[in-house]
Amino acid sequence: MDICLVTAPTATEFRDAEELNNEAVRSMASEPQVGILSLAAVLEARGDTPAIVDLNRGYLDYTARAGGADAGGFAEAAASLVVATDAEVCGFSSICSSYPLTIRIAKVVKAMRPRTTILLGGPQASVVDMSTLTAFPFVDLVLRGEAERTLPLLLDELEAGRRLERVPGLSYRHGSEAHRNPNAPVIEDLDSLPSPAYHLTQELRGARTAALELGRGCPFACTFCSTNDFFRRNFRLHSPERLLHDMRAIAAEYQIRDFALVHDMFTVDRRRVAAFCEGMIASGEGFTWSCSARTDCIDEALLELMARSGCRSIFFGVEAGSRRMQKIIDKHLDPQRAEEIIDIADRLGIRTTVSLITGFPEETWEDVRETIRIFMHSARCPLSNPQLNLLAPLAGTPIYLSHKQELVLEELCSDMSHQGRSQSEDDLELIRNYPEIFPNFYLLPVPHLDREALFELHEFTMMAVERFRWLLSAIDQCAMSAFDFFLEWREHRQGLRRGLKGSELRQYYRTFDFRADFLSFVQTHPAGRHEAVNVLVKCEEGMAAATMRSASTMPLAQEVDVGSALWWSDIPVTKKSTRVIELSCDIQGVIDALKFRMSPALVRGPFAYATREMSAGECRLVKVSNWMACLLRACDGQRTVEDLVAQLSPNLSEVDESLRGYVVTRLLQGAQGEGFISILRISDAATSSQSSLPVGE
Repeated sequence: MDICLVTAPTATEFRDAEELNNEAVRSMASEPQVGILSLAAVLEARGDTPAIVDLNRGYLDYTARAGGADAGGFAEAAASLVVATDAEVCGFSSICSSYPLTIRIAKVVKAMRPRTTILLGGPQASVVDMSTLTAFPFVDLVLRGEAERTLPLLLDELEAGRRLERVPGLSYRHGSEAHRNPNAPVIEDLDSLPSPAYHLTQELRGARTAALELGRGCPFACTFCSTNDFFRRNFRLHSPERLLHDMRAIAAEYQIRDFALVHDMFTVDRRRVAAFCEGMIASGEGFTWSCSARTDCIDEALLELMARSGCRSIFFGVEAGSRRMQKIIDKHLDPQRAEEIIDIADRLGIRTTVSLITGFPEETWEDVRETIRIFMHSARCPLSNPQLNLLAPLAGTPIYLSHKQELVLEELCSDMSHQGRSQSEDDLELIRNYPEIFPNFYLLPVPHLDREALFELHEFTMMAVERFRWLLSAIDQCAMSAFDFFLEWREHRQGLRRGLKGSELRQYYRTFDFRADFLSFVQTHPAGRHEAVNVLVKCEEGMAAATMRSASTMPLAQEVDVGSALWWSDIPVTKKSTRVIELSCDIQGVIDALKFRMSPALVRGPFAYATREMSAGECRLVKVSNWMACLLRACDGQRTVEDLVAQLSPNLSEVDESLRGYVVTRLLQGAQGEGFISILRISDAATSSQSSLPVGE
């Protein structure tokens, strides 16, 4: 039987050109979905030829054709891709954030080809199966939970006579009524499954990292988490031998040697973690990998072993900073121990993502303050990336079941369910009409908190740390807590830019207006009188100015390649992102003190720094010598190499006069190699002038 497997769309949350061109969004959109590829491998093993429709790739292609801004017609375009496979069964994977779109695409597919069987699976459809079948008659079947064993059984029954009651984990209609078969047993031996069918997607071609399923099931029962609804509490892992086999196969085929190991709770079984790490070390392959873990299921010795075996990154779901909230949400982590683990990982060179959640019904501002304290602890670790998420009530979770009658729908409720700046009106219509199917787009009651302040706290912390990590750390350490500073900033922002809410507020925090407003506020705030804060403000102002500079243009000019011989007539010009900043203190000393939570010992200057672009719109500050600073200031696009040698040579009094020209040209080549300057050659300058000869001749 011909079957088409359709991925759950994730990039479709982002709608305008700026969002779609964001490197992180495009990277996320290009990641193969291992669940779909695992099902495809099972079907291939039994002789089927499944088709895969990647909706992320389809969406990026569609928005490129549509100009990027209006993605309103994507459901029809996606349905056309699905129907073009001519499959008898179309199996849609689902996740909570894009479930409305998945439903809309399925409806169009059914309208275009009524004889097609519409099958839903994945985490979201599994938990709202009965309500989905009741609300949407074009959905024929929902296959719940792990489907590698049950999908082949279902296809056999569809071919042989539709004895659907014999398929475990299947939800379907019996007459006009929705019916639910008992759950299928979990797959105990994950190694018995074939390797994911990566060859059916082109997403690994040219990729730096490949995802591999590490295990399934979670033995914990946090009130907000839906993992147990899909994989259940039966904890299972692939063997080290199987993982190494798959890593070697991917490395041979795609030249990828870095792996994202997919499983919520890798470190629950210490013995198996150690066995995996020792197997990685013994293999000598040098693969690197990342995983997820709980901070109470790991210690320094295990982290050291993981680091030696290639672990480069760990995701920690800490969630709450207060012990009271840890108990209420049944997470039961020790916040202080979580901070210690973050510090240990940082010392070992392991990057960490520290996920925190706010917006619980029982939460108070004091609880939020404690969560922001852990957020800032992570922010002061150079290899740690803190995340503050707004809680989404996921279907079927205890927290949803306790408050399902109190949900509130507002614009951009939770970044856990929708991260883009706006939502499709077609999606919103479904969300409004079927709250029991799409509860993750709603808000839980927060009687002890101001909902608008909570939303702004999320936007502020995420963007402030992305742009002002060390400045915010200095304020938090030297002046007042980051949480209290936010409250004062918010009051100022409300007076400065009134009426911003929802998508407008989210957009504001992503603009240069926020950067300028925030730096101006810090300068006038008492926190700005602390010298460490003041020097970091000047640093940030310099980098902000660098990103705002216009690029220099010169007609008929050709850029000289790095390493090429220079001509006397060549014209050096600083790049758009390059700006020289003079600071009164050594900025690195200030940052080092913040890392170790020490009072900054300010080393007096002056010190010269230059900005260098690292990615679009973001610059890094690099310490440079006084000679290099003088050179960069002089590279204004008006002077030739010959002019610069003549201008700067007298300043090099400590260098022998005969070598000064050589030193200046070497400085120019160094500045070009570091990415501070471009060197331009006028195409008609080399025809008659002696100055057109290469330097040194």
